[in-house]
Amino acid sequence: MSTKKSIVGKLITTGALLVLLVVLLLLKTNVKICEFVATTFARAWIWLNGNIFGWLPFSVFELFVVVAIVALVVSIVRIVKHLCKHKYKRALSVLLTVAIVALSGVNLYTVTASFSYGREPLPDEMLAKHSGETVTYQDALNIAEYVVEQLNESYRAIPHDADGNVILPSLSELNTILQQEYERLDSDYFSPFTPNVKPILNKRIMSEMHTVGIFFAPSGEPNINVTRMDVYTISTMAHELAHAKGVMRESDANTVAAYLLLTSDNAFLRYSGYVKCMSNALHMVQMFPNSNNDFNRLHESVDIGIRYELANYSEHWEQYTLFEDISEFFNDIYLKLQGQGNGTGSYVEPPVTEGTGQVDKDGNEIVTIVNFSNMQNLLLTLYDQGYMI
Repeated sequence: MSTKKSIVGKLITTGALLVLLVVLLLLKTNVKICEFVATTFARAWIWLNGNIFGWLPFSVFELFVVVAIVALVVSIVRIVKHLCKHKYKRALSVLLTVAIVALSGVNLYTVTASFSYGREPLPDEMLAKHSGETVTYQDALNIAEYVVEQLNESYRAIPHDADGNVILPSLSELNTILQQEYERLDSDYFSPFTPNVKPILNKRIMSEMHTVGIFFAPSGEPNINVTRMDVYTISTMAHELAHAKGVMRESDANTVAAYLLLTSDNAFLRYSGYVKCMSNALHMVQMFPNSNNDFNRLHESVDIGIRYELANYSEHWEQYTLFEDISEFFNDIYLKLQGQGNGTGSYVEPPVTEGTGQVDKDGNEIVTIVNFSNMQNLLLTLYDQGYMI
């Protein structure tokens, strides 16, 4: 085939892929269509590829990234060489090949992952909305006291090393435990397939990017950066598995992971869950007037060993700064492209309050609570269901 015919064919293919992408993006604005695609094609694709690649000891995502970078560099070199030799048609042909491969990948990712960002909200039994009109200060205090009590108990029930860091079961054991826990989510909202979480091999690069986990829908693989097994390893695994179950919005994935951990009978999982929600429980108390004494009392009652462990975690990650800002920048853009207007701020859905202009006896402004944060709403939902007693 001549170069001219090849270019024409590639132009037609590129145009068709662009049209398909535009159609997909338009369809993605409809919640019902998002729900349909997420629970049919995307769910089936993740199940199929999760089973195909799940037996591999390495992450296909990592292999894909390496191959993509090498292929892009080679393509750029070829384009430059053709331009230097004034072989413009060949340069254009290579460029169109790159465009076809890139657009094919973007379209595949759109149907396997992006549609899931536009799904219906989480089921009410997991995350009902609450406001200051339905929640009393005593409710908030009861929840915070329960969380701190269970946090301390679960911390003392699991082993720690001489530096105060948790000694976790192996990654294989944690995968088995989490897969069993996820079987409790019997709602059709969640995919019945729960893959294994794979360790990232390029740990140093991921650490410099401050990336602790990533789910790659095209290969059906949740991945985790195990620079070291620490206090947040389990909650990160549960978060990435939530993505694999069809929950792509970051705040929702955090909520699903926390729900699973907080309602588990496993001490390791419960400790991870209570560490994750402790600050939300304490802040919920602080949102009410005249609460400083109770807040300080609860904060000081957290076991000193837990504070050391959290300090160790922060100290560990402070040594990695090389690509942190770059990673934050691209992750923010990615999430905004997925319709998450707050970008990286979408990991946490904050509470909504309105000032009253009045001040309590502690000197803090009294606010009207319009809505609690996602994690606080989860705690309140569990409290309503009788878990926090």
